Amino acid sequence: MTLQTSGDRGESGRSGLNKTCGLGVIRRTAVLLLGASTLLATAALSPVPPPSVRELRVGPIGDTKTGMELIFTGPAAPCGERLKGSFSVFGSGGMPVDGSVTLHAEGGCSLRFALPFSALGPDVLGKTNLAAVGWSLIGERSGKGTPRPLHWTGSIPREAVKLTESMKSTLRRFVRVRDVSVGNLGLGSSTVTADLEILQPLSFDLWFLQASYELAVAGKPVASGRRNKFVLHAGRKNALQLPVSLDHGGLIAAVGQAAWSGSVEGTLSGAARMRVPAGDLDFPFEFPVTLSMR
Repeated sequence: MTLQTSGDRGESGRSGLNKTCGLGVIRRTAVLLLGASTLLATAALSPVPPPSVRELRVGPIGDTKTGMELIFTGPAAPCGERLKGSFSVFGSGGMPVDGSVTLHAEGGCSLRFALPFSALGPDVLGKTNLAAVGWSLIGERSGKGTPRPLHWTGSIPREAVKLTESMKSTLRRFVRVRDVSVGNLGLGSSTVTADLEILQPLSFDLWFLQASYELAVAGKPVASGRRNKFVLHAGRKNALQLPVSLDHGGLIAAVGQAAWSGSVEGTLSGAARMRVPAGDLDFPFEFPVTLSMR
């Protein structure tokens, strides 16, 4: 039988204590490392807030696509970087974007790209917000350090969405108005028809509640009218007839002797209203029209 002295027992106790302390230190270190790794992983996975967008410019609008320009501002603006990915509005479709963010003459920096109408589906109408334009850009940013992923989403107030040209100017490229035949002028009024040919470039039909309009000659209103419930079919030219109630006396007063023969130039202006789930959208228009006098 081996006897253990008190010194031996003390040494053994200290050895066990050291082992216990060592294991505790290892466990605490492991916990700290695990916590730090978790924090780093969480930080890496956390989405970076999108930069502030001061303005979205749309145009010029063509037959198959429209130009777009996102103008960034603030310290998070990706000036000098290259953005590559997929851009969408109102969560519909998605179009490839690959370009440099260049300095803008009015401050900040901007990314220019083209939005093909084929990238927009009919669901965009159901997601349309009358107060703001929702957008997203998913892809990669590079140019300052290591390329890194980006997933930006945001909204742009309606007042910050600008056309590069007026809607009236744009519509003139898509609408042709045939001459309006007036016929014999007597007392009272008559109803004539303005025949329009409208190119609708989108990939889905557009349904309108109504169009209200007036016809002016020499700056004076001489006729007015309304057309209810009509549709412009996708990707083609549409014929649309607009009935106009013509005031003969007003026309004669506006153009004098020219009202009795030849032709008179006028302007047909108004607004077409389309209903979407979020409310009503009004599209102003203004077209030159020729009145043929017989």
